[in-house]
Amino acid sequence: MKPHEFAPTIEPKWQVGERLLKEVKASVEKGHLTPLDGARLISSITATLFGYDEFILREISPETWLASAPTRR
Repeated sequence: MKPHEFAPTIEPKWQVGERLLKEVKASVEKGHLTPLDGARLISSITATLFGYDEFILREISPETWLASAPTRR
């Protein structure tokens, strides 16, 4: 992939991923998913959309994302 092709290729995937991650976070906050299941889903979504291997997924910790989700009461 050439540098000028990067943004047009990644942006649509990024937007889909963002919507899916919001759904996963909301499901964890509502108790429909356990935090571990949410983390697994986030890892799967990231790997599927971007083709990252397990090493890179550890760099983007889904558990950290879920732990930092604001609690709504």
